[in-house]
Amino acid sequence: MRCSRRHALRLIGASGVITATAGCLNPGSLDNYALIATEQDLSSIGRPYLWPDPTTIDATTRVDFTAETKQQYTSELFDTGSVTVQQWPLVGRDRWGKDTRPRPTFLRRDGIFYQVQISEEQHLERERWHFAVTRTDETPPDDATVERTPFDRSTQDKRVLEAALDAVYAGNDGFLGEPQFENLQAVEYHHHLDAEASELVPSPPFDYIEYEDEYFRPVTEQRTVTVPEWTYTLDEITNNREAFQEYARTAILELDLSSLDLSESARGVIDDAISEEPRRYEEGAPPSDGLAEVLDALGIAGDLQPIDSYDDRVDFRGVVAEYQGTVYRFSLIVTP
Repeated sequence: MRCSRRHALRLIGASGVITATAGCLNPGSLDNYALIATEQDLSSIGRPYLWPDPTTIDATTRVDFTAETKQQYTSELFDTGSVTVQQWPLVGRDRWGKDTRPRPTFLRRDGIFYQVQISEEQHLERERWHFAVTRTDETPPDDATVERTPFDRSTQDKRVLEAALDAVYAGNDGFLGEPQFENLQAVEYHHHLDAEASELVPSPPFDYIEYEDEYFRPVTEQRTVTVPEWTYTLDEITNNREAFQEYARTAILELDLSSLDLSESARGVIDDAISEEPRRYEEGAPPSDGLAEVLDALGIAGDLQPIDSYDDRVDFRGVVAEYQGTVYRFSLIVTP
């Protein structure tokens, strides 16, 4: 029997614990595809599409750019119509398999609505220092130098230390990439952090960090990293709110599933995915003909690889489609 959420597969809260009834996947059978549908209200466009204050968008770095830096980028974009930046995803991006894809992004200034788009994208190789900490059970010897809070360091070094400690608990969050070395989530000295002015690299002036009754050892390394660089351009849309709403809705909405000649099994997959909470349809590998048809309609199938080609979970997120008069945001989670 093909197992789906309607056949009693249930995700318990945010904990990721899965229970199942007879005939469905058991907790140890993780080869599956999960199609998730979330209702999307496009009657009033807001985040993550319209950003009233783009300085609240985080850089893809553990130490964020300052608000002043992002304001300079934004001012240049409005003043000149374009700006080139590194590691600041002003145009929002959704996970798309092993890559990401941009989503429609809009700004508003002085009552005028604009659309931001990527006109050029490249990936640069840069030599950069990294700082990380690793938890240790050993007690520092008497002659060891121990750094304790509150950190008596420069503003920049305090930010790096705090980010490195936060990263211990973050794990591999995907958004910031794979662990740089030995499964440690390191803080990268990006181009808005001055490694030459830092006391933490290449060798910190302490042997241990004491934080919340635990001890950590510092780790530093200089590596070649790949840095994304985007050139953004700005197009004026309108100063009329209703006209903007219509423009943005058209840009965001990718297709109407009801208008397609889908098979009964494909419509059954969609009906399962949009039924009562949690809106989730699941089945084991390989995908059924019905699921494959839906993924083709959503534009996912062309980029989807066989499940045994993935080492870790991958997501295809953010396909906005209308079905039977309601707009949904569809995402596929592949768990090998």
